[in-house]
Amino acid sequence: MLKTDQGQGVEPFTRRREDVCNRNKEKLKQFLMILGMLALTTILNIFLERLIQPSSLVFIYLVPAIAGAIYYGTWASVLSFTAGFLIFDFCFVEPFYSLHISKPQDIYNITVYFVVAGLITYLINLVYHQNKFLKSRLDRVSLIEDMSRDFMLLMPIEQSSGALNLTDSLRTRAFGLLGQLALKYTKTILDVPAVIFFREDNGRLKLWAKSSVDLEITGQENDAATWTLNNGEVSGAGTYTYSDNQFYFIPMKSLEEIIGVIGISYNSKYLFPEQRRILGTISNLTTIVVSIWMRLKYKQ
Repeated sequence: MLKTDQGQGVEPFTRRREDVCNRNKEKLKQFLMILGMLALTTILNIFLERLIQPSSLVFIYLVPAIAGAIYYGTWASVLSFTAGFLIFDFCFVEPFYSLHISKPQDIYNITVYFVVAGLITYLINLVYHQNKFLKSRLDRVSLIEDMSRDFMLLMPIEQSSGALNLTDSLRTRAFGLLGQLALKYTKTILDVPAVIFFREDNGRLKLWAKSSVDLEITGQENDAATWTLNNGEVSGAGTYTYSDNQFYFIPMKSLEEIIGVIGISYNSKYLFPEQRRILGTISNLTTIVVSIWMRLKYKQ
């Protein structure tokens, strides 16, 4: 179990308050920016009123709506084009300084304005989510490339002379580095307490790496990890086996054997599919390299 100091509970609470204050300040800043764009558009329309038909001035308010959608999101766009319509109706549509609309031309222009504003907001929102999805995929590919490179650097060169000179200290160091590397990339997915177990010669599990020196594993959690090693299936938090555990255990297995277990202090029900895939990639890469080190051990 993770040992924590009760006095540390004040720090997360203070940090949450700071985060809320920062978000509120950012929202206020965005709101003021939208008001500023609407004010500038209104001033521009006052000058344009002398040059173009006043009923067409409503389309100028699409500019802050588009800018709001691009930089601040859907809520800013909806606020911009709704406020733009109210300002236009109040200041540029007869009778002035009221929300009454009498001319069919104004009704037609305003209808087109709302349709165009809605379509633009929808398309910008669609492009934004597509870009976010593509960025997520590119980040995942980049992460997997980094993981593959780092794990392959710890791959032993299988030469007869190297195998004969392999010592227990070298093997122990390699296992320690591999455990820390697996922890490093696990922490990039979920910043939670985590542990790495590898199988010993006698078939028992040994804890090779943990995310904190204060992290302790109970007997019940050891039992769950051992069950995962023996059965090759997940167990722990969010599963049907040892569900009352704090940790969620993932087997590191190949077609031939199971070499260890990854444990994360997290309920597996709340894992996103992307997180599950990357955790599976970490497990597979660790399995490949550790399996080779385990086979080399018998060539001493």
